[in-house]
Amino acid sequence: MKKAKRKLSATSRALVMFVFAAMLINLALGVLAARQAAVAIKAQIRSRMLDTVNTAADMLNGDVLHDLSPADAGTPEYEDAMQILTYFQDNIELEYIYCIRDDGGRRFSFGLDPTSDDPGDFGSPVVYTKALYQASRGIAAVDNQPYKDEWGTFYSAYSPVFDSTGRVAGIVAVDFSKEWYDKQISSLYWMAVIMGVVTFAIGVMLIMIVTGRNRSRFRTVNEQLNQMTDNLESLMEELEIVSGIGVGESGARTAPRRESDEPDDIDALKRKLAGMQRELHARIGRVRGQIYLDNSTGVMNKARYLRTKGEIDEMIREENAEFTVLIFSVNELKKINSAMGHDYGDVALRDVADALVTVYDQNRIFHIGGGEFIVITDNASESGIQDSLSKIDFRIATENVKEKPYKHALSLSMGYAAFRPESDKEYMDVYRRADRMMSNDKAVYNMKHGGR
Repeated sequence: MKKAKRKLSATSRALVMFVFAAMLINLALGVLAARQAAVAIKAQIRSRMLDTVNTAADMLNGDVLHDLSPADAGTPEYEDAMQILTYFQDNIELEYIYCIRDDGGRRFSFGLDPTSDDPGDFGSPVVYTKALYQASRGIAAVDNQPYKDEWGTFYSAYSPVFDSTGRVAGIVAVDFSKEWYDKQISSLYWMAVIMGVVTFAIGVMLIMIVTGRNRSRFRTVNEQLNQMTDNLESLMEELEIVSGIGVGESGARTAPRRESDEPDDIDALKRKLAGMQRELHARIGRVRGQIYLDNSTGVMNKARYLRTKGEIDEMIREENAEFTVLIFSVNELKKINSAMGHDYGDVALRDVADALVTVYDQNRIFHIGGGEFIVITDNASESGIQDSLSKIDFRIATENVKEKPYKHALSLSMGYAAFRPESDKEYMDVYRRADRMMSNDKAVYNMKHGGR
């Protein structure tokens, strides 16, 4: 009898050690999952802000916007521009939308402002941010840090409006209050933290049961452990939904749940805990992967592009960079959006993305907003680049033969540039050459087709 009692005590101690270690691991994984979820929703919020401001900018005429002032009030051009801004002000969840003028020397001032209550005075200064300056250079951007002005504290997104020559004629800005932005981030984070605390509390309860019950009660501990597995699975499903993975895509459990043949089977408990950890790691990996996926096109999104850009700049500093940048812009996407609606425009973008994927690595194709795609490949010869562009032309021509719901032939303006280690100091040096070529190609297309 004494021998049997000593055996039970040793088993219980070993079980307590396993359960306690599992609780610590699960707590750490819960914190990691919460952080990953916060990163995912932050990227999605920034993408939403960019989509809103890019859409508004695409609807404005840069040739007209550049010369508009309050003195033009009542003219058709002035009223059309104000009507577009007012539509976004009234129908999109944002604080303010308005136009900004570049006064030079990194100084900016208010342009058209449809706000009915306390609008910004035309020509009065606007708070300078790095994202605003980036938009003045032709690239839409979102503030990384909030700024404060007389109307409150905001995160803003900025998008350039181009004139017919390809120059920035003005900037559209949309303001989202810091309170709204932070609330979106914190709500998910705290949900994950609360679920982690609940899970840890369940673990403490299990330890108390194990240490307070004898061998005949151990099967109850096994049932509670299964309940904890379900709670953890519920938490990960919530995180995956927020990150864009639909319910049911995450797959079945790593190992089927089964009751131990022996109520005091430590090996069975070890297998179960190991299976839980593998499943949590796998789910977190799926969440991390979805952060960088552009849901509308299936290629990489703006967040992944910015990270890749930073990685390339680091390689340039280490003198270990070789790459080529290709830029593709969908011609007359605005016509499809205006005539058929943005849902059909998204179908056209998906068709273009599918064509690009047949030629380039999907993980090196980035949809950075609107109708623009960027491909970053290894250094290629001129003949290799031309060959890949010919393949893209062929795929687009093949798509145009098919019956499409948007009733419009697809075409792309293209530009490219390869890294020159003797003269290029950063990624943007290569990007600008590719962008100039693409802009020239688009200008030629517009001249042939009567565009702006």
